[in-house]
Amino acid sequence: MSPDDQTPTDPTTPRSRRRLVVVAGVVAVVLALLVAFVIVPAVSDGDSDGPGAAGTASGSPSPSAAAPSDGGTAAPTDTAPPAAGPDTPEAPPVGLDESPTVVDGVTVRVKSLDGADGEATLPGEVSGPAVRAELEMYNASTAPADLSTVVVNLAYGTDRTPANTFSTGTSSFPTSVAPGATATGVYVFAVPADDQGDLRLTVDYAVDVPVVVFEGSTS
Repeated sequence: MSPDDQTPTDPTTPRSRRRLVVVAGVVAVVLALLVAFVIVPAVSDGDSDGPGAAGTASGSPSPSAAAPSDGGTAAPTDTAPPAAGPDTPEAPPVGLDESPTVVDGVTVRVKSLDGADGEATLPGEVSGPAVRAELEMYNASTAPADLSTVVVNLAYGTDRTPANTFSTGTSSFPTSVAPGATATGVYVFAVPADDQGDLRLTVDYAVDVPVVVFEGSTS
C-alpha cells in the first residue's frame, strides 16, 4: 500500500475528547460560583433598601417627632389651690367669737356651735349626741374666692379625739364665694355629751395656708 492510500489519523482521540469535557465542566463550575458570589449579594443589598425596609423604618417615630413641640412641659389645667394636708401649719387658736383672716380679703367666723342629736344614715354612723357647727366665709376682695379645698374638722376632750361627721345635716361650703358675698357651711359631728365643753374646730383652706383654729364649747 502506498502512502497516498493511507487514511489520515483523527487528531481528536477519545481521550482528548474526555479531557475537553472535563475542562469545560470545570470552567462551568467556576463561572457558576462567580455568578453566585457576585450577583446574589448585590440582590440582597438591593432588597434591604426596598419598600419593606422603608416601611419598617417609617413605622418607628424618630426622637424629634416623638418629642412635644413645646419642649415637654404640659400646661397646667387645674388652677385651684391644693388641698390642705396633715403637715399644714396651724395659726394660733382663737375664740369662737372672733373672725380671723383665712387669706387676703377672706375671713371666717363661727356663726353657731350647738349641741344636737346625730342621725345615722350611712354604714358606720351611730346615732347619738352631736355638735352642730355653722360657719361663714366672707369675701371682701374684688375677685371670687375659691373654697373647693376647704376642710372643716372637730376634735374634743383633752386628748383631742377626732370627731366623725354625720352625713345627715352636714352641708359643706360651696366651691367658691363671690366678691362681697358670704358662704355658709354646716357640719354635724358625733361628740359625747360630756365632752362638748372642750372643743377644737379647725378650718383648712389649702396646703399653703395656715389652718384656722377655734377653741371653745357649745352654747
